[in-house]
Amino acid sequence: MPLLFSLLFNDLSAWWLIPCFILGFGLAFVLYQKSALEDKKLKWILFSLRGILLSLLAFLLLSPLIKLTQKQLEKPLIIIAQDASASIKSATGSEFDSVAYHHDLENLAKSIGENSEVKILNFGDEVKEGFDFKQTEKQTDFSILLHYIQEQYVDRNIGALILSSDGIINRGANPINQISQIKYPIYSIALGDTIPKRDLILAQVNYNNLVYLGNDHQLTIEVQANKANGTKSQLVIKTNDGQTQAQYFTVNGDEWRQKFTINLEARKKGIQKIEVQVVPVKDEFSVQNNRQTIFVNVLDGREKVLILADAPHPDISALRTAIENNKNYEVKIAYADDLPANIQDYGLIIFHSLPSVQHPITSFLSQTRQKSRWFIVGTNTNTSALSQNQSLLNINAPGNATQDYLSQLNKDFYAFSLNDDTKERLQNLAPLVAPFGNYSLKSAGIVLFNQKVGNVVTPAPLLSFGDDGGAKIAVLTGEGIWRWRLEDFAKNDNHDAVDELISKSVQYLNAKDDKRKFRVYPIKDRFAENEHIILNAELYNDAYELNNEPDVSIDIQSKSGKKYSYLFSRVGQSYQLDAGFLPSDEYSFAAKAVLGKNSYAAKGDFLIEELNAELMHTTANHQLLYNMAVQSGGKMVMPNQISLLKDIIPKNEKVKTISYEEHSYENIINLKWIFIVLMLLLSLEWFLRKRNGAI
Repeated sequence: MPLLFSLLFNDLSAWWLIPCFILGFGLAFVLYQKSALEDKKLKWILFSLRGILLSLLAFLLLSPLIKLTQKQLEKPLIIIAQDASASIKSATGSEFDSVAYHHDLENLAKSIGENSEVKILNFGDEVKEGFDFKQTEKQTDFSILLHYIQEQYVDRNIGALILSSDGIINRGANPINQISQIKYPIYSIALGDTIPKRDLILAQVNYNNLVYLGNDHQLTIEVQANKANGTKSQLVIKTNDGQTQAQYFTVNGDEWRQKFTINLEARKKGIQKIEVQVVPVKDEFSVQNNRQTIFVNVLDGREKVLILADAPHPDISALRTAIENNKNYEVKIAYADDLPANIQDYGLIIFHSLPSVQHPITSFLSQTRQKSRWFIVGTNTNTSALSQNQSLLNINAPGNATQDYLSQLNKDFYAFSLNDDTKERLQNLAPLVAPFGNYSLKSAGIVLFNQKVGNVVTPAPLLSFGDDGGAKIAVLTGEGIWRWRLEDFAKNDNHDAVDELISKSVQYLNAKDDKRKFRVYPIKDRFAENEHIILNAELYNDAYELNNEPDVSIDIQSKSGKKYSYLFSRVGQSYQLDAGFLPSDEYSFAAKAVLGKNSYAAKGDFLIEELNAELMHTTANHQLLYNMAVQSGGKMVMPNQISLLKDIIPKNEKVKTISYEEHSYENIINLKWIFIVLMLLLSLEWFLRKRNGAI
């Protein structure tokens, strides 16, 4: 590759070359002016050699740099992206020559690789390298492919994207919206058939995945039919607790769809497995999209929360709505003039403006000492009595004056987390109203929000959490939560910020402390078929310090009887297991560990739900592939035209080799040929002097 040279002298002027020559030849003159050599010609040669040598050495002392300009040629990068999703099988049909398609695609990669760089990818719900003709991916996401190319090949000379797909997408954004950001042409290979086939499809099943024992719950099922006008079939629903229902229907159009509503009972606690099937008809194209299995978690009762108020107040309704957004909670409202006789069923009691002067409820407060409690201080609260009946907050509020308090987030709060948007929104809401006074923590509580008066942030807690005799406790020093919800909706068209604050607070207060020394739990209760199954484990010693020295083993067993055994990996001071992908089913697990002389065991369960998204559509979407190609400056071809792409793509002006220059600087003294020149000058001078007796 050609190199161009230019000398830089570290910002010193090129005029410094003159002093270098003066110095070098001056020293050579001093050396040779008194030389006894009689041959003047030889004397001048030796003088010149020494002068050049010393001038070069003086010149090198200036640390001159050489500028290197290297011209690089970058071939166009051609990316072949093959759709590896399961819909390819159903959309292409038995008449499609898959062997020829695989062969043609591989030959295309070889032929265009002669004049370009080729990268081969396959994609479904994620992007991988190489071809994958098994067609097992559970979802298709074009947007993740385009994003992957943008991230992985940034600043590369992308010549073209060859996209082989049926155009059926069921995840991610519409790729057409991303075309304007793409600078390379897309050449699409249109797989599958755009002509609808005779097919019944179980398109969608909507259901609640959490219901309560003894309640009824509904399934809303959508059935579609293509090219099946006049056929009769039935929708059959079966559960693992013995329920069976069937609904007959007649298809009355070539493009037909209908919704069915099915009511089922939650008969047993645990997992209710529900199989939904559309009975196939004669000559149906595919029966794989006729069935679906879903799982419903049946709980034996909700967590109960009691809101006890001094008097009716808008805050009561706001609290109830926010709490019951979580289906695990059931809220009961009572007032101080009619106290509930039995509080055993309540995990959390919220006191609004209590105790008050009119309702001191002293005896009731004593009964709730072992319960989790949340006190909300209002204008009617007897602050002196409240201070005496809990050990978290001390309130000194003489008189009847009130004060508006804004919220200021405490960044060191750690009891639970709120998302960043919620934190920002809560600090910009209306102030809460409470009795004017001094508020301070009695014990080691944790403060989520401090009181803010105007623009002045005070150390006084607005919302704080702590421990009161072994039970969790919280105190909110202000009423007016209802105004927070209204203002949150006015500004953001939802109540998400305030509802998250209330919900997270209730969950924290209602949660029971886990005293187990060995804990094993999946990162979530439900996984999709295409998700990695991740489980975490924690082992504690007698001092409740994490310890991960012993091995932790686990057996995972499906409801169908298949068993998988693993060892956890150590991560930090805990353990983690990535069990990879497992088939859809109900799973239980049993883990074991031995620490010292103690043996520990932990059990649990989780669900893996099947994904049928790739089977819901059997008609290829060539229009999408055509639009992507045309709008990006490419072209769409059919599978039997794949070989034409090796001639079509190079003709596109965007597919070209580009040339660019790379500049670098290097100190001349580091160049080997400089050392060789210096040694030649010294050697030649020494040889001539030796030969002529000057040494």
